[in-house]
Amino acid sequence: MFKKLFFCLAAVFIALFSLMGLKQADQPQLAVLLYHHFIPEADKTVYLNNGLVMPVESFAWQMKYLYENQYHTVTSNELRAFLYEKKALPPKSVMLTFDDGYMSNYLLAYPILKQYRFTAVLFAITGSVQTKDQEYHSDQMDMLSWVQMAAGSDIFEYASHTNALHTPVNGKTGFVSAPLDEVQADLIRSQRRINNKKLFAYPLGQYNSQTIDILRNNGVDMAFTVNKGYVSQNSDPLLLNRVTVYSSFDIKTFESVVTCRYKYR
Repeated sequence: MFKKLFFCLAAVFIALFSLMGLKQADQPQLAVLLYHHFIPEADKTVYLNNGLVMPVESFAWQMKYLYENQYHTVTSNELRAFLYEKKALPPKSVMLTFDDGYMSNYLLAYPILKQYRFTAVLFAITGSVQTKDQEYHSDQMDMLSWVQMAAGSDIFEYASHTNALHTPVNGKTGFVSAPLDEVQADLIRSQRRINNKKLFAYPLGQYNSQTIDILRNNGVDMAFTVNKGYVSQNSDPLLLNRVTVYSSFDIKTFESVVTCRYKYR
């Protein structure tokens, strides 16, 4: 009798663990795409060795793919509800993010996003935002102006990418190497300049336990890394994965990314 009871209990535990594993495997996932700088295809020769600089023509077909396949672009509020309230996202969802705050995001990417009525989050280095519009140079990474940011606010939600602690020295950004009081002061200044406390993107993806605590203590409830992978409802809201979109991506690679099937090497 005890032997029979043992096998029955074992079967129950196996079934429960199988269900837990299935639930984990079936956990809904979201691809958070990361873009940087854009340039016309004809000028790409300047940045041949920089995969983060994307021909705007490539960005155009990627957005057309999302539109024609009826993808929904997730807002920060929808992502927050997904993570904190376990609310479902539409079946075909993707989140678009842009780092640094290049002028090309407004001049080249914004019209395409507006055409398809997509939304995105732009993480700006607020200390680099220009006080007035500057001339565009195809061979330079010119930065946005506050005027351009205001003009693009119907599509972009703006958030902090630090104020002046992005530039690395000996491989480390000021965000992880500066004294903690300076890190906090920089964060607060950036949050105030951009009027958004809740979102943050780690400069060059660098962080540590102390900087995470600073974010948490200053109102940030979602922070984005450059760690490879997707976001699920089990993800740490202050260590969210993103998928960097490289200029070398073809249509099959892009499709595998947005469907969360991309295999990282």
